[in-house]
Amino acid sequence: MSHQALTHDALHRRAPAIFAEAPDAGVSEQYGFVPTINVVEALEQEGWYPVHARQTVCRDPERKPVARHLIRLRQDPGRQVQVGDSIPELVLTNSHDRTSAFQLELGLFRLVCSNGMVTPAGALGAMRVRHGRHVVDSIHEHSVELVGHLPRIAERVEAFRTTPISRGEEQDFAHQALALRYGDDWERLSPVDPDAILEARRVEDAEGTIWSVFSRVQENLLKGGLRGRSRRGRRTRTRAIRSVGEDVRINRGLWNLTEQLAERRGVPLAA
Repeated sequence: MSHQALTHDALHRRAPAIFAEAPDAGVSEQYGFVPTINVVEALEQEGWYPVHARQTVCRDPERKPVARHLIRLRQDPGRQVQVGDSIPELVLTNSHDRTSAFQLELGLFRLVCSNGMVTPAGALGAMRVRHGRHVVDSIHEHSVELVGHLPRIAERVEAFRTTPISRGEEQDFAHQALALRYGDDWERLSPVDPDAILEARRVEDAEGTIWSVFSRVQENLLKGGLRGRSRRGRRTRTRAIRSVGEDVRINRGLWNLTEQLAERRGVPLAA
């Protein structure tokens, strides 16, 4: 992921649906079409700049111009704050094919491993905005509200970083993470076992804390590349998550599992 703001040309190469000129032909008459680039430009005026963009790969070329897409936006270095080993981002997703409304979430980008994650802001979770004429103003208001949650998110990250957990708790977390990724039948469907997704890819993630186990599992699940066995016993490697919707779903689910683990350990989480 680049640390530099992406130009419009770069955005178009990575996710052409950001610049859609019309929605899918099957949308209703009540659908209020607003190109995603209009929202991006409005956030840029507030000091948030796109540093990463991608869209879901479509087998049908006709759906490519309206497919679900994701943009990560970051403040300029002069305004940036650090949350533990991460920096905050806004994560904007949308589609024009009826699969998704505009959605804005708070994210953290881990500097040590170039990994992004979605951090639901308490009970608010994702902020969804229906397509319509006022979508730009609504998302601007939501962005201000989300940024207001940063101090609380920072407190939680610090609590996760300083709370040790046992090997048994790590194993339980990995079980739940594999169920999130592969479903309740994960023991049959997953090509790897819990120990594999608990492996640290760098020394700083080897500590037995809530934050380190979250970081290890999140990176291993999303980046893939772990050696394992298929259901037929053949050697294989886990696949990286490419789908925009799946990326957000798994990130959000792992964050929720992390908060649940902290609550079981009696860690005070600011409301």
